[in-house]
Amino acid sequence: MKFLIALILLLTASFCFGQGVKIKPKGGIYMEAVYVKMTSKDSGAIYFTTDGSLPNLSSAVYRDSLLLSNVTVLRAVTYIDGRRSEVNTQSFFIGRNYTLPVISIVSDPDNFWSYEKGIYVKGCCADSTMPYYNANFWKSWEYPCNVELYSVKGKQCINQQAGMSLFGGYSRMLPQKSLAIIARSKYGEKRFKYRIFKERKIKKYKSFIIRNSGGDFKRTQLRDAFMTQLAKPTGVAIQAYEPAVVYINGQYWGIQNIREKISEHYLAANYKVDKDKLDILRHNAVKRHGYSKNYKFLISFLRNNYLSDDKIVDSLATFMDIHDYIRYNIAEVYSDNKDAGGNIRYFRERKPGAKWRWIFYDLDMGLSNDDKNGYASNTLKTFTTASNEVWPNPAWSTFIIRTLLQNKKIEEQYITTFCDYLNTCFHADTALALLNKMAKRIEDEIPFHQKRWGTTVASWHKNIDIVREFVEKRPAHLYRQLDEKFGLDTLIEVSIKMPDENVCDITLNSIRIDRDFKGKYFTYIPQNIIAKPKHDYKLVGWRGRNEMSNRIEFSPLSDEYFEPIVVPKDSSSHKGMIILNELNISQTKNDTTGDWIELFNNSAEEIDLSGWVITDDSYKKGFKIDQGTIQANSYALVANNVELIRSKYDLQDDKIIGRLSFGLSKKGEELKLYDANGLLVDYLVYDTSYSHIDTNFSLALSIPDSSHLKMHQWLVQNPSPLEPNPSHIAAVKAFKEAQAKEAKMKAIFVGVVGGLFGVSVIVFITLRRKKKINR
Repeated sequence: MKFLIALILLLTASFCFGQGVKIKPKGGIYMEAVYVKMTSKDSGAIYFTTDGSLPNLSSAVYRDSLLLSNVTVLRAVTYIDGRRSEVNTQSFFIGRNYTLPVISIVSDPDNFWSYEKGIYVKGCCADSTMPYYNANFWKSWEYPCNVELYSVKGKQCINQQAGMSLFGGYSRMLPQKSLAIIARSKYGEKRFKYRIFKERKIKKYKSFIIRNSGGDFKRTQLRDAFMTQLAKPTGVAIQAYEPAVVYINGQYWGIQNIREKISEHYLAANYKVDKDKLDILRHNAVKRHGYSKNYKFLISFLRNNYLSDDKIVDSLATFMDIHDYIRYNIAEVYSDNKDAGGNIRYFRERKPGAKWRWIFYDLDMGLSNDDKNGYASNTLKTFTTASNEVWPNPAWSTFIIRTLLQNKKIEEQYITTFCDYLNTCFHADTALALLNKMAKRIEDEIPFHQKRWGTTVASWHKNIDIVREFVEKRPAHLYRQLDEKFGLDTLIEVSIKMPDENVCDITLNSIRIDRDFKGKYFTYIPQNIIAKPKHDYKLVGWRGRNEMSNRIEFSPLSDEYFEPIVVPKDSSSHKGMIILNELNISQTKNDTTGDWIELFNNSAEEIDLSGWVITDDSYKKGFKIDQGTIQANSYALVANNVELIRSKYDLQDDKIIGRLSFGLSKKGEELKLYDANGLLVDYLVYDTSYSHIDTNFSLALSIPDSSHLKMHQWLVQNPSPLEPNPSHIAAVKAFKEAQAKEAKMKAIFVGVVGGLFGVSVIVFITLRRKKKINR
């Protein structure tokens, strides 16, 4: 088999060579008609198509520049010694602007539409009734295609060959289908080297999904994405989202959602797991990747142990993330997902201590999609009750949550976590704000999309209003259902007064509080609040309460109010003695010495810096000086590249006291220096004023004992490690000159005043004598 693959690749290589046709301008978004010129590497004949098919010797021959006045997909090749060049594919979108990214999928038309192999048609063998099993669109065929992704501004971000196959379940029946796009080495690049999703920091992707809206097709086009984005703050695993306009072989295909493809690559990129040691399952232990053995052990454990025993729960928690399952289940209940039962994905890394986690996805059948009064559905009861139905909520799909709720502490955790979310991410105000934002983002494209698929803008607004009503009314019904399910008591209000966010972090149960908070909770259900002051601050108590600890556990009987009292810690005894004196924050491209920080001892004594910390982030992530001293009225240095700094500036070893573990940004930083006891010695905040400078320079204090907080005291200069700053020398010289000038002026002043005083005395004596003579 390996030999066959190698032979195919060899044959492919023998027939194609590198890209031999250049197309100018390249594809993009153009408001007016554009002239396109093509040139070949050896000035040979150029063959091109505009229907998506691969050009060959029978295709049209390029003669002169082409005038493109409509959306056009241009594919071109040339031949040298009978070998075809790689295909250059460029898509031109002409005549209007777009407020969403644009994706162009180009492949041989037969791959989409032919009776024998087209993945968008039924073909020969489809069942006569829905969902038309055995139709072409139910096959797992993968075809080569060219993928282009353009930003809203028209920048070409991706243009490469890839594989495409249909994706999804019953939504395959829809005219607008979902596609899985996969980068493989046999097509060219092994990855899409672009940050497709702005909400992620991932810069390379193996695959992604171009998703229709499933059961939400021709309705809102955002139900699934909205629900996953709404649940994102809970921490449950979700797929990132980016709406886009899609063209297939130059035909407008409407709005589709770019989503991450759930795979070992997705999990490795987002959750820092080993992609080669993953078990990914779906439905009832159906393998998607890896093995199901450990999951079957989990189910067996739940069947054979009664979880009322807390020790059993502790054992379970060693291989199942219980809180993750709770937040996943709560999100499913909130959304009233009518297709949740079997649409389950979960994963675990195969290593000791790894736990099963769940992925929240495929929500298009929730949020009142098939029931205008879905906001009142008692999904909590449905999802926590054994059922004999085959779909959508078979007994196996509710087994885990039913078993977990046997334990009283887990039941209380479930209730409290549910209330946490109803008071924050699932609160009506929060949900409405997100819905309006996401709807507004696609609103300008909706008229084109709706027209393409034979419906109206009014219909879209109507369906958005249905979701809007759901998120407004859902919380009240869920509070009532929680009460009915668990026999709860009355609702009370928990209020938290948030001090400055920069001085303290507060968590209430499972949520982080970042502003003043008021939420509804049930009486008698245990809760806890934790106030964690930032490193430079300390908690001294709670206003109006007797508790002094940073953690308070409570089971409310009535309304509760919490306000932590947070004050600054005492400063270090070395404050004003050790100073951040010079920062080398920029080097030229050829200078690899890296950033460095100079400290100045502004005192008359030697100071041990062992255990001191410099940070540009949190104290825990700061750089710790293992050992080192700084002489009186002298300097010390910490640097990214100790060896190169020492060599370049011929520095003494004992003056370089550490290898700095982070860089300094020209866009601005907040730097802090702490002593060995963790007390603040000095700090500096500098802004983006220096980001435009592209030479090797430092920021240096003009006078080492001046106020480090006043940015006018920091000057741009040539680096001067372990030496007085040139600006300091100039400042001292200017200061001495000013002192000399002042002394000279004082002497002149004294002389003038003395002279005037002498004259005054003489005049006074003379007048006295004249007065006596006259007498």
